[in-house]
Amino acid sequence: MNRKYSLRKNKEIEQLVRYRISVGNKYYAIYYHVYNGEPQIAFSVSKKNGNAVERNYQKRVVKEILRPVIKDLYGYKLLVVVKPLSKELSFDDKKNNILYLISKIRKEIV
Repeated sequence: MNRKYSLRKNKEIEQLVRYRISVGNKYYAIYYHVYNGEPQIAFSVSKKNGNAVERNYQKRVVKEILRPVIKDLYGYKLLVVVKPLSKELSFDDKKNNILYLISKIRKEIV
C-alpha cells in the first residue's frame, strides 16, 4: 500500500476512536470517518497477537487485502483493529471478513 494512504498522526487516530463510528466482528474492527480527500488508513495490532514478527505479518496481510479496493475508499479515514482471533483464519477467510466489513461501511453511508 502506498505511503500516501497512511494515517500517521496520533491525534487523528484518537479522533477516529472518539467518533465511535465502527463496524466489526470477532476478528476485526474498523473505525471510520467520512471526509473529503484521499483515503487514509491506520492499522492497530494488539500485543496479545504474539511477538513483533506475527503482528507485522498481520498488518502486511491486511494491507495486501486492502490494496485492490483502496480507490473505492475515497473520502474515508479508517482504523483497522486486528483482534487476536484473526490468527486462526486462512488468508481467504481474512479477505472475506475485511471486504464484508468494508461493504458494510459503504452501505451505511449510501
